[in-house]
Amino acid sequence: MPFGPLLMGLAILASAPPEGRRADLRDGAKLFIPAGFREVDGKVNILLHLHGTPTVTEPALAALDWNAVLVSFNRSGLSSAYREPFSDPALFPRLLDEAARAAATESGARPEVGKVLLSSFSAGFGGVREILKTPASFDRIDAIVMADSIYCGYAGDPAEKRVDPDLMEGFERFAREAAEGRKRLLVSHSAQVPPGYASTTETADYLLKAVAASPEPADVDWGDGWRQTRKATRGKFEVLGFAGDGPEDHMRHLRRIVDLWKLVPDPFAEKG
Repeated sequence: MPFGPLLMGLAILASAPPEGRRADLRDGAKLFIPAGFREVDGKVNILLHLHGTPTVTEPALAALDWNAVLVSFNRSGLSSAYREPFSDPALFPRLLDEAARAAATESGARPEVGKVLLSSFSAGFGGVREILKTPASFDRIDAIVMADSIYCGYAGDPAEKRVDPDLMEGFERFAREAAEGRKRLLVSHSAQVPPGYASTTETADYLLKAVAASPEPADVDWGDGWRQTRKATRGKFEVLGFAGDGPEDHMRHLRRIVDLWKLVPDPFAEKG
């Protein structure tokens, strides 16, 4: 996936790591339990992010003050680095269950998994696509944030640029659920044009067409050279398009992940 390897050697450091507890989970995942986290009725809310260093995602979660723990699943390589491990349908629920047990703050009954937000940057989409194939995992997810992260192969002749519907099936179903208000989906995209497969703009357009939504032009300066050029909303499904087709334009969707997450009304609120 374009620019994906840049992430691995990138040092994006906060002034100091946020306060909290940390633990290693199986399969190389990392758990961060922010200071002040608490169980709610014996349940642990979880934010699982694919493809992004904890030096970015941990401060982002701490800044939002969401009552959730963070599981970071970060691998070097392209989308196959995420597709392959999550092709095991047991991995996703296992990570959630392990995180809930490790984050337990109350004695007594074994904690349950509460609300789940799944987040992805760049190549992480390969794992999200696999997770959505399993009905039980699909149902367990309350919200998804895809930060410049849905790429797709073409069906038939690549010159015709037809987004492969088979590869988009899970994303399309989730978008329909979000459009009807049963889930929540936020998709951001840059203007990069990868060689030989569908860009994040093309896949966003595919999903918008599936829910009969049309983007409106926008001109919003998010600072640091990040400019929003369009927006579309249908129910709880939202697409934000940004200018820029270079590596830095792509990386902003990770560096500014907190600004994307905060557009999702607190998915871990006890009410609403």
